Parts: sequence; structure tokens; C-alpha cells
Amino acid sequence: MSEDKTTMLVGADYTADDYDGDAHVPADAALRRLVEGNRIYVEALDHKRDLSQERIADLFENGQRPFACVITCADSRVVPEHIFMTGLGELFVIRVAGNVVGPIELASAVYACEHLHTRLLVLGHTHCGAIKAALDGEAGPVAAITERIAAALGDVRDPYEASVANARAAAAELSASSELARLAAEHDLDIRVAIYHTHCGVVDFL
Repeated sequence: MSEDKTTMLVGADYTADDYDGDAHVPADAALRRLVEGNRIYVEALDHKRDLSQERIADLFENGQRPFACVITCADSRVVPEHIFMTGLGELFVIRVAGNVVGPIELASAVYACEHLHTRLLVLGHTHCGAIKAALDGEAGPVAAITERIAAALGDVRDPYEASVANARAAAAELSASSELARLAAEHDLDIRVAIYHTHCGVVDFL
């Protein structure tokens, strides 16, 4: 999607009817919901998403229907359900330090896309400790993560660009999956990359 088209999404007006819990939406509709949710979050508007007992009972009885699968960092400041102002059952979230994609994360994403019909978003963030460790050449107990990140960064040393490069590398891992490639070709699967700014709450959709 072009920058101009993404910008147009931010100014869209939404009503309660736009959040009916139906997960099986087109990729562009899923992106619009994420963009609009982040706008509400940044503007600190009231959270009106459904967290009710009725919603809990509905999800228990009828199963989950998330509209997007978000692969993001385990950092406690990065909470997709808040960042995109979503209610229960709306996001399938996979969290791992450094938002890297290995076999377990990939399998989880395939499950979400194959069986729950979600769209995919890789959400990196600024001031990521795992990325800083990779930039500083640290290893230790998190070597399995920092080595993967360092390989993704190559010669990149700017912290923001490092976050972007790392998130794009995760998206590339997803795109290389034969299962996800098939879903992209046959079922409108879309893989997007975004960066969350921990200092202000804004998400850059790349």
C-alpha cells in the first residue's frame, strides 16, 4: 500500500458497527482497523472495545475470530491489544524477544492464518533491548536471539533503521514459508511491517 493510501486511512470515521467481531475481513480492512485503533490510542480516547462478560462467553462458546495476527517483541511496553485499541478475541498475538521469527513463531503464524483466517503484521519497536544487544555485540544467554538479529542487521547501525531491518527480516522469514505463500496466493493473506515508537505511542506502517 502506498504512503498516500495509508495516510488516507488514518482520517477515516468509524462506528461501533465497524467492530462487529467478524474476523474474516479483507486485508485492507484489517489494516484500516489497526491504523484507526492506533490513532485512538495516541489521542487517548476512551477505550470502547468489548471486554464484557458477554464477549467472554461468546468467545468461549463460539471460538476466537481474530482479524489479525501480530508478531511482536515481548517488551512490556509493547502491548498490541492496547496499541491498536482492540477487545477480547480480536488479535492473535505472538510475542518473543526481538520479534524474531523462528520455527515456533512461524508455526504459530501458520496456525493463525490457516485456521483462524487472520492477516499478518510484524510489529517492531524503537529502543529494543534485544536489538541494542545485537548492535553492541552482546551474546550470553540471549545469543540465540541476538545472533539472529545481528544477521538481519548486517551493516546497519542506526537504531531506528535497525528496528526496521529486523522487522523486515522477520517478515521475509514469514514470506519464505510455503504454507503462507499458498495462503497469500489463494486466500488474500497480507504480510505487513510496522514500527512502534515507545516514546510517543505512534505506529509507523511501512
